[in-house]
Parts: sequence; C-alpha cells; structure tokens
Amino acid sequence: MNTERPKPFGQRATASIFWLVIERVIKLCGAIVVGGMIARHLGPDDYGRYGAALGLATLAKEFVVLGLDRIIRRELCLKPGDTGRLVGTAVTTALTLAFIVALVLTALAHAYIADPGTRRIAMLLVWMALPQAFYAGELWFESQCNTRPLVWARNAVWLTFQAARLLLIWLNADLMGFALVACAEWAVTYAAVVWIFHRHTGPQTHLEFAPPVLRQWIREGWPLIVMLVIGSTADRLMVLLLQHLTTSEEAGYLSAALRITEVWWSLSALIASVILPVLTRHRVENEQAFNQGLRQYADCSLLLGTVAAVAMTFAAPFIVPLVFGAKFAPAAPVLSVLFWAGPAIYPGVARSQILLISGKQTLEIPVVAALAIFSVVLVACLAPAFGALGAAIGITVAQWLAIYGVAALAPRLRQASLPQWRAFSIPWRWRALWNELRALAVTANLLRS
Repeated sequence: MNTERPKPFGQRATASIFWLVIERVIKLCGAIVVGGMIARHLGPDDYGRYGAALGLATLAKEFVVLGLDRIIRRELCLKPGDTGRLVGTAVTTALTLAFIVALVLTALAHAYIADPGTRRIAMLLVWMALPQAFYAGELWFESQCNTRPLVWARNAVWLTFQAARLLLIWLNADLMGFALVACAEWAVTYAAVVWIFHRHTGPQTHLEFAPPVLRQWIREGWPLIVMLVIGSTADRLMVLLLQHLTTSEEAGYLSAALRITEVWWSLSALIASVILPVLTRHRVENEQAFNQGLRQYADCSLLLGTVAAVAMTFAAPFIVPLVFGAKFAPAAPVLSVLFWAGPAIYPGVARSQILLISGKQTLEIPVVAALAIFSVVLVACLAPAFGALGAAIGITVAQWLAIYGVAALAPRLRQASLPQWRAFSIPWRWRALWNELRALAVTANLLRS
C-alpha cells in the first residue's frame, strides 16, 4: 500500500512552474535550431508564406479556446470533484466551435488570400483547430499543479516531429510537406494529452456536457471572448497583412523574428497559468500574502521584459544570421524592436491575471480594442515604407500605447494598474532590487507560504 503523503500545494505549484519552464526552454531551443533550418531551407519568400498561413491556423486554434481557458483552469482548481462536468463541457463546446471556425476560415482563405501558395497551405492548417478542442485535458494538469506527465507527453511528441521536419529538409520537401507535418503533430499531441488525462483521472471520471456550466462561463467570461475575437484577429494576421502590403520576402523577415519573439512572449502566459491558482488561493486564505504576491509578480514581470529586451538589442545582429542564415540578416533589427514590446507585455499579462482574480476583466476590453486598432493602423502606415521593420515598430508602439497609455487615461484601470506603475520605481528602490533579481527564489518562497 502506498502511504506516501501528497506534497503540499505550494511545493506542487513550484514543481509545475519548473516543468513548464523546462518545456518552454526546450521548445525555444527547437524553435531556434530547427526553425532556423526550415527558414534556411525555404528561404524568405516561402518562409513568409508559411508564417502567414500559420498565423491563420493559430487564430483558428485560439477561437476554439474562446478565451475561457483561465476560467476553466480556475474552476478545475477550486472544484476538483466536478472534473467530469467541467472537462466534458469544455470539450463538447470546443469541438463544435472547431468545426465552425475551420469551415469559415477555409472559405475566407479561399476567397481573400491572393497568393496561391499561402492560400493552399492556409486552407489545410486551419483544421488544426480540431485537435485543439481537447485543450481542457492540459488545463486539468495545470490546475492540479501536476504538469510533469503533461510535459513529458507533449515533448515526446514534439521531439518526434522535430525529427520528421529534419527528414523533410533532407528530402528537400516543399511547403505542403511542412504543413502536413504541423497538422499531424497537433493531432498526435492532443491524442497523447487525452491518453494521459484518462490514465490520471481513471474510469471513475465520466465526461458530460452541462449547459448550466457553459452558461455560467459565458456570463462571466464574455469579456474574455470579446477580447479574444478583437485581439487575436489583429495579432495573428500581422504577417498576412504585411505580405499583402509588401512582399512575401518582407513577411519572411517578420515571421523569422516572431519565431523567436513569440516563444519569449508566451512565457509570460505560461508563468501566469501556474501563478493564477496560487494567487486565487492566497486571495481567499491570506490577504497579506496575496498583496505581497501581486507586488512581486508585477516587479518581476517588468524586470524580465526589460532585461531580455536589452540583451536582444545587442545579440540580435549575431543571432539572426547564425540561426536563419545570411539571407535573413534584415530580420535582426526587426527582432530587436519586437523584444522591446516585452516590458509592456509581461506586466500586461500580470495585470490581466489580477483583474481576472478580482472579477474586473471587463476593464481590459478597452486595452485589447486599442491594441488591435493601433497595431493595424500603425502597421498599415509604416509597413509600405519600411517593410518588416516598420511592422515591428508598429507592433511594439501599439503594445506600449495600449497597455500603459489606455491605463493612464482610464481612472478605474489606472487604479488597478498600481502594481505595474510601482514596478517602474525599481531602480530607485535599491535595497529591494536585489530581492527582485532573485525572482525564482522569491516566487518559490511565495508558493510555499
């Protein structure tokens, strides 16, 4: 008989952060190495087409999630006994959405994408929305702070398909070959997620669709749905917009820079996905620990974004030719500029988590709407004259204007952003600076408290 006591929640949360960060580091290395080899193989033109089509596919996957993942993760954390109803409702809803979204985007790609190569692979890649419908299995592991089996399963699949991509390069495959591998990888990944979910929850967990649960999610999460539709539509179509305004070659430079940048940006959401259950518990059980956690979370977010931006400013001219080859040298300044959106994005993600916990997520709607408008307008104005660099400048300026500018103008949002504003005083809080630089140690102590 196994008499081992389960680990305390804080220790499990710390371990979850460790495993998720390890996964992100591994995939960052893969994006740099294998992604660079694919870019060298395809060249700027075809890599621009591939990036534009992947943007549309990512939009399809995000529409399936509907922005409700944070609410579902929180509910799974607080109501583990309702796992069957919560996961069953999420999967059923997502499968329905996946078919609708894939069909609509296929029709739109056929009608409005002028470039034949981009249109052909976009009409295939949008069907990656179907496997994405089983994302609730991943949320269950994250909510239970037991991400180790999830990380092992996902990375086993990922490594297998990275090898398949290397084989395609060796075989001198075209764009369609890489698109087929991307679709297959997504299908196998979620088959693995479903398998390990079933193993860990056991036959006693019966999935069922519960309309009252879905209605509750929509009532609470409609602001998240609105923000997803507005924000993701503008964000994920940037490469496609640049291709339309300039050339596939310029789109290839932006796509190469985003290949690295988006992995770094996504780390903010990754950390938030584990911090959210911890802060939720602290808000209920320990108000002092909750407030301390908010301050440390905001400080560390700004520090991480700024340090990475400074480092990439100097490193990009060496990294881009090394990874993508000399043909992609114009992408170096694009990468440097995009990384300067990090000091806005990291605190912005932290603030959105705080607003979600407090039930004030509607305050984020003006930010997301402003970000979408600023991004499209600035890219449309700057890209024709400056190409990929103009698009990067537009994206970065839009992030700062939306995340900080809108907060400065809206009184309620300005009040909710006090931890983010206070983070800018770190250079004048010299005694606290050392503690903030030890972000991992600070976070570990918070999670164990």
